[in-house]
Amino acid sequence: MRTIRILSLFNALIICNILFAQERPCIQTIANENDSVLFIEKIKELKNLSGESTSQLLVKTGRSFIGHPYTGKTLENGDAESLIVNLREFDCTTFVESCLAFSLTLKSGNATFDNYKHYLQNIRYRDGKIDTYNSRLHYFCDWITDNQKKGFIIDTTKNLGGIAFPTEIDFMSTHAGSYIQLKNDSNLIPGIRKIEKEISSRDYFWIPKEKIADIESRLEEGMIVAITSGIHGLDIAHTGMLVRENGRIHLLHASSSAGKIIISEKTFQDYLLGNKLQTGVMFLKVK
Repeated sequence: MRTIRILSLFNALIICNILFAQERPCIQTIANENDSVLFIEKIKELKNLSGESTSQLLVKTGRSFIGHPYTGKTLENGDAESLIVNLREFDCTTFVESCLAFSLTLKSGNATFDNYKHYLQNIRYRDGKIDTYNSRLHYFCDWITDNQKKGFIIDTTKNLGGIAFPTEIDFMSTHAGSYIQLKNDSNLIPGIRKIEKEISSRDYFWIPKEKIADIESRLEEGMIVAITSGIHGLDIAHTGMLVRENGRIHLLHASSSAGKIIISEKTFQDYLLGNKLQTGVMFLKVK
């Protein structure tokens, strides 16, 4: 009897290990040795705030990165798709993703670097799974759909008075030469076209930038914003998060023109009105 019980316990442990491995599969991670150190330092800096809401954590995490450099294409590293961890420099999307992953890690009560990587992967990849280049959520509208399904965010644009957004997405497939992975492997392009077709079939909402003043009083700190693009075939031109400065809403973002993480000097609406290629906004609340 004792032998049977030991074998049963052993089998149960094997099953538990298999289930855990299925939940969090081992993947290749690319990170500078300083990233884990930066993560620990950031945890020490913000750990006393873990009781605050996720949106408050998002803002405070974002503010803590002010001054860090803007760097484009930080996720383009090698042919094999891997989880890129970079807490040293950001583009506009990786800034939002990193801050959201950090906030969720703090809220989870398991503030480890491995748990941070788990959240980052779930946020950045379709269904949280890394496969080929096409498994990454390249289009931010696709990012919105996937992360809303996962329960990380809520698209509140329609409730704020948003109108139907004309999604005709095809920029990546029609500009494949601008993407090193598509340029090197044309077999990926049909998959990108399929994704573009799926995005274009969905219903999204947006608020034209001229209307932002009408809803400013309803905007909240910690909202993630997806700024729509005036370029044909492209959905989103820029992302960031909203903060309140002197009673007015401003944008906290990774700015390519400033070359670093900043809070815009202009109010959010004036920032938008000053950019001809930015047409409007989608608004997302974190859970």
